[in-house]
Amino acid sequence: MGDISQKTLGELIDQLLTNSLRCWFAQEKVGTETDPKKVAEAAKIAQATNVIRNQLIRAINAYSNELDRTPLEKTYDK
Repeated sequence: MGDISQKTLGELIDQLLTNSLRCWFAQEKVGTETDPKKVAEAAKIAQATNVIRNQLIRAINAYSNELDRTPLEKTYDK
């Protein structure tokens, strides 16, 4: 991915979209694959891409000084 602090806003958004698709496809594989080794591999990819996703979101938010406005974890209303 490289140093995200050196990326333009457009590059960050492009990487976020690409990374989100990779994460989505990995999560789909976790839910549909029957081979335990492939499920484990897909789960590792999903987890790793989610970490990158959060880093990219934080970097994008830094452009608008809204670091605390985008929830990165699931939130539930009571």
